[in-house]
Amino acid sequence: MENRLQFHHVGTLVDNMDDAIKHYSELFGPDNISPVIAIGSQNVNVCFVKMADESFIELVESCSEDSVVARLVKKRVTYYHIGYKVDNITATVSELEQMDYRPMEYFYSEAFEGKRCIFLFSPDTHLIELIEK
Repeated sequence: MENRLQFHHVGTLVDNMDDAIKHYSELFGPDNISPVIAIGSQNVNVCFVKMADESFIELVESCSEDSVVARLVKKRVTYYHIGYKVDNITATVSELEQMDYRPMEYFYSEAFEGKRCIFLFSPDTHLIELIEK
């Protein structure tokens, strides 16, 4: 597994995308803020804040009042997941399953040009996202 996971982003939940974008624009400048992207399969809107080369904060806003994301925001849970890019997502998932990670369903993300992604829970219930390169 060594060096197969390339850090990409920390996913954070936001209650209001416009307010979050305004805040991060003031901190890091508007040129470091991506357009908002609707992720239909996840029922969320996302926006990336560039922190450094290939290091981002992903702002995640729920599109539904009754979603898991909306419920977490109401509980003031904001740090959500860590995203990693991988060369071979299927092989990486298989290796992580051998390490007791529990995968969710694969999906294709508009945020990554339709590339295949998957969320997994680590043995200590941390959520990670794998993004196919």
